[in-house]
Amino acid sequence: MTLSPVIGTEYDELSNEVFKTYSDMAVTVPVNAVMRKRHANHYLNVNERVATGHGRVTIGNEAVCFNQGLLGVMGKVKSRDPKKHSVKVEFERDLEEAKIHNPFLAENFLKRELFEKGMLTQITGQ
Repeated sequence: MTLSPVIGTEYDELSNEVFKTYSDMAVTVPVNAVMRKRHANHYLNVNERVATGHGRVTIGNEAVCFNQGLLGVMGKVKSRDPKKHSVKVEFERDLEEAKIHNPFLAENFLKRELFEKGMLTQITGQ
C-alpha cells in the first residue's frame, strides 16, 4: 500500500481554514502492517451484536425496548429464544407508568423559572 504522510498544517487566510499538507514522496507499507484482526469475542466486533436478533442480551439484566409500541420502556430480561430471534422482558408496570410525564415538562418549567426571575412578563400555554 502506498501512503503519503502528513508533514504539517497550514492556514489559508482567504477561506479562514486550516488544512493538512502531505509529503510529495510516497511511502510503501505492507498491508499486513496496517491491518489487524480483533479476537473473535472482542466487545466491539459487530458480528456478535448483529449476527443474532437478540445480540448480547443476557438473562437477568435490564433492557430498554426500542419497539414502536414500547419505545423507552425498561424491563428485566426473563428469557431469550435464539431460534425465533425473540426476547421476553418482564416489566414493573406501576414503575414504568409512573415515568410517563407531560411532554412539555421542560418548556413549562423554564417558563415558570423565567417568570419568577422577571425575565418573562406572562406565562402562556398553561
